[in-house]
Amino acid sequence: MSTQQLLRVTGELVKVGEVQPEIEPRESLPSKTRRILFLLAASIALMMTGYGIVLPVFAKRLGELGSGVVALGLMSMGFAFAQLLLSPFMGSFADRFGRKPLILIALAGEVVANSTFVLAHSTSLYIAVRVFQGAISAGLLPAVMGVVADTVPERQRARWMGIVMGSYGAGFIFGPTLGGFLFDRWGFAAPFGVSAALALVALILAFVMVPETLSASVHAQKQNPGAGRRGLFATLPRPMYLFATLLLLDFIATFGFAFIEPQMMFYMYNQLFLSPTQLGIIVGGYGLAMLVGQASLGQLSDRYGRKPLIVLGMLLSFVLYPGLIFIHQFGLIFVVAAVAGTGGALVTPALSAAYLDIAEAEHSSQVMGIRGSSAALGAVMGPMLVAVVSLWTTPQGIFAISGGVTLVAVFLALLVLKGRARSEVRPANEGFKTAPLDGGDLQEPELVNG
Repeated sequence: MSTQQLLRVTGELVKVGEVQPEIEPRESLPSKTRRILFLLAASIALMMTGYGIVLPVFAKRLGELGSGVVALGLMSMGFAFAQLLLSPFMGSFADRFGRKPLILIALAGEVVANSTFVLAHSTSLYIAVRVFQGAISAGLLPAVMGVVADTVPERQRARWMGIVMGSYGAGFIFGPTLGGFLFDRWGFAAPFGVSAALALVALILAFVMVPETLSASVHAQKQNPGAGRRGLFATLPRPMYLFATLLLLDFIATFGFAFIEPQMMFYMYNQLFLSPTQLGIIVGGYGLAMLVGQASLGQLSDRYGRKPLIVLGMLLSFVLYPGLIFIHQFGLIFVVAAVAGTGGALVTPALSAAYLDIAEAEHSSQVMGIRGSSAALGAVMGPMLVAVVSLWTTPQGIFAISGGVTLVAVFLALLVLKGRARSEVRPANEGFKTAPLDGGDLQEPELVNG
């Protein structure tokens, strides 16, 4: 019987002459693997809660120091520029030496940065600390994605990517609302102090309870010290046009929001007359939609393919920009933010899984580091351009520009993406295997330093 492999319309492999089931058997991850992912998600949730606490505070604090949109834009740009430069190198580090060190370094950096913000009394120091914060945390996302690539097979990646990345959304639920309340009640020092304390708890949790996953590259280098030393371009995913498209989509998605963020904060304070607590609630609503959406909807791209979810998510995210232009009531802006958050919840797991689908297992963190640089470039260009554009256009004009750029990304995804990014379905690391939910034994993962 022929075993020639053919592609379905969805991009999945079939074998000629064999009857294929309509629905693949469900599989469950080993218990230790699930524990690793949930503990990692808990650590990130604590850190991002602290991160979210300070978001509504920066604009008010810089206003107290006599600065405005330009200073806030420089802070955002400095953070993103540091990540732009360092993310690929941090990703390569995680592939060669393990994921856990990068995670711990990022969490420790959050403790130091937020502690320093409490003591800062000048705009220049705020900008400098923000650059440090971007540099020290550049390896967090590549390392986290590497853990998912190490432990989760392709057919479940978007599902678990949604759960792990949903922890980022969890921080935006409680963080901004708590940050606005703390600022209104006790001043700027309280949000930064609580943020540093939460990052410290996350650091301790990750150090004690999250083990190192055995990545394919670490295992290969133990057997052959010369492995994994190919040049950068030799290790990039194929096909290159698809990888380049994913990078461009990441850039546009990040640029769209980064371009409006500095102006949006001051627009809501100075023209809509919202309080820090109200702004915190709006950002928190966005985060709640991200959390619930990623946890419950992330698996949809595993079932229907990456392309439909990326396109739909970007269209929902687009709603934010006309909403800011035409809506001025606090309650309606909250609804628009929740819709946009749902869009982000659809895009993030699908886009992240698409990268891992086409990346070699031993270079997954490096690929995600390059992805981080692409997103960081958008985060750099957004504040840089808005600092200039805000001098000759209105806030509504700035929101319209971001909306137009987002629609360009939608058309790009429609033209280039083709369902699933990869045609074969296999775990990234054979040391982490799944078992069917029919009572079969679960294969426990092999751990390092765990």
